[in-house]
Amino acid sequence: MTSIQLLWLLLGSSWTLLEINIAVKTRVPCVGNEQKYRSEKLIWLVVCVAVVAALALKQLQWMKLPIPYLPRQGLALLIFSLGLGLRFHAVFSLGRFFSTTAVTQHQHILIEQGAYRWIRHPAYSGLLISFFAAGLAMGDVLAMLFLLCPIVFVLKQRIRVEEQS
Repeated sequence: MTSIQLLWLLLGSSWTLLEINIAVKTRVPCVGNEQKYRSEKLIWLVVCVAVVAALALKQLQWMKLPIPYLPRQGLALLIFSLGLGLRFHAVFSLGRFFSTTAVTQHQHILIEQGAYRWIRHPAYSGLLISFFAAGLAMGDVLAMLFLLCPIVFVLKQRIRVEEQS
């Protein structure tokens, strides 16, 4: 394993642990007859399957990106960091109103500061930017598509449900 691969493994593992921690701490329990869209498990499943598929396709290199390895890795790490920064900025901006459950909470307010001033869904945007960067680092267009497309699909469903709440 190269030092860059080890760095990506550490970053990916740390990110996963942080997301699990956020999911556990912000999950809203079902109370009474309230209908909540429980998409957390579906999102995690899709992400896991997409990552495994992308890593397998990366090994085949059927549609190799025409960017040299080291510059591609540097660019991918920069984009990845920016995406995670945007995601966690959004999560912390929402504070107690952030939840992994699509539900409108009591006293919910519309956040219009920070990234929410310019981006409609900065937490999801940051997530997608980070997955794009991971796909870029893999160096294969097909791997990137297999990573991004299922995640975009499941997040679009989640956003649709959130916006109906």
